[in-house]
Amino acid sequence: MRNPRNIFLVIILASLMPLNSQIQNKGAVGAVTIDGKVWNQIAIRPVIPIGKWGVALDLVIYFDAEGNIHADEWDFSSANAIKNTLIDKIYYIRYGYPGDRIYGKIGALDRVNLGYGILVSDYANMMLYPQVRKTGLNFEYNSKSINIEGFVNDFKENIGLFGGRVVTRKVLGLPIGFSMVTDRNQYLGLKDSDGDGRPNIVDDFPNDKNWWVDTDGDGIADNNPDEWDIDGDGITDTLDSRIPGWTGDPVILDQDISRKGNPLNLSEDSDGIMAFAVDIGYPLVTQDNFSISLYAQIAQMIGETVHPGTGKTLSLGTGLVPFGVSSRFGPARFYFEYRIMPKGRFEFNYWNRLYEIERIRFSSGENNQIILKTKESGLGRFGKQKGYFARMVLNVGPLFEASAAYHDMLGEIWSSAEETFIDDKNQTFLASLRLKKSISKIQHARAFYQQRNVPNPFKFDYTESTILGYELGIALGQGLVLNYTFRRSFRDMNGDGKISGDDETIDIRSIETSFSF
Repeated sequence: MRNPRNIFLVIILASLMPLNSQIQNKGAVGAVTIDGKVWNQIAIRPVIPIGKWGVALDLVIYFDAEGNIHADEWDFSSANAIKNTLIDKIYYIRYGYPGDRIYGKIGALDRVNLGYGILVSDYANMMLYPQVRKTGLNFEYNSKSINIEGFVNDFKENIGLFGGRVVTRKVLGLPIGFSMVTDRNQYLGLKDSDGDGRPNIVDDFPNDKNWWVDTDGDGIADNNPDEWDIDGDGITDTLDSRIPGWTGDPVILDQDISRKGNPLNLSEDSDGIMAFAVDIGYPLVTQDNFSISLYAQIAQMIGETVHPGTGKTLSLGTGLVPFGVSSRFGPARFYFEYRIMPKGRFEFNYWNRLYEIERIRFSSGENNQIILKTKESGLGRFGKQKGYFARMVLNVGPLFEASAAYHDMLGEIWSSAEETFIDDKNQTFLASLRLKKSISKIQHARAFYQQRNVPNPFKFDYTESTILGYELGIALGQGLVLNYTFRRSFRDMNGDGKISGDDETIDIRSIETSFSF
């Protein structure tokens, strides 16, 4: 017998087809990878223009080969689940465009920057879409005397990460910017399916809010009365009334029970991080196709990290750009910075495209315990460093946009092999290529690669700071477009500092045929 909810969802999607002619009705059918499993999809994505407003919905049903619907997108089991389900249906709500006097966008964020990027550079909240759906906010207010910009990563996690920047020209007549970013609880990005406060990754019963610890992995929770041998060593823990036939007083048989620790509780445990930055610019030349500006910026991160050798708690550090150049020469834009980390424990562009993936890292401990580590906790491996950053964006005629960035720092970096700080390189390489205009049957195309904070990014040894992917759309005729999306990132699940095997590789694939009606 068919699930009534499944029939209801199909009716809801079908009812949206005969919409007003001004609405751009778009649909898609295909397959996506969610948590390593392939799901079929049917989607309707209407785009509704209302003056300066634009609304795009993402109404999608994922179902497997047996007809089971992926429940996360249609969960009405609690008030919080209903809120998240409704928010998920918004792909974006937009007012105006970037650079307008007033601009705002709620939904998927692909590229967020604050100022010159010392703190926030190319941040995105949709790198794990569709298996992780986030609905954020990006806004701007621009006038002759003041500019305000800001962002929020996700309303579903009740605004975990947010930041903003204010620029004024009332001091010395130069643009001076003040930025602030905070992640009030870095653990909020972890998924908790049953709402018990324990993230799925550390919850042995991710779909049962009554239990969360199973030391021996036998499927019976440690606190369940039916669990007689908590650590699975073959020795019954206690003889008591639970044991069939036992009528005597309780007798403890296992005096040395090895227990798994209690997992993180999102409602009780938190770890926040904050940063402030100040920047100042000076425009040297300003013309239509030629401009040069000088700038400087400094940022202080507020939080705690640990010394990788001793485990001692350390305060976060400062990043300084005493000299930077931003220029535009016709179709090319060029940026250059001299960078300094006076005491280390800092990362330039900390909130970047990979942040939602790097926000929490995993490793395996004793008794199958998953250990969670924040990105912040790893900053202790950076000592004092200095170097440079360069980036170029080139528009190749009306067809392509190519971008490449390189960050080269030299200084103290912790060596796990030598168990001390050594002088080494800290390098980053970013590259992307985008098709701006369709060519023949290729409607759209984009490819990107990123690797951060490694001795040599050109060796292409994958780390948790690596992400790569591409998107391709091919016209099939009759308004049909075949879209293929691929993204690959990595998790060091066993904590050995290396990426090896499929278990530490996260692939997200989406193949769909889109159409307009």
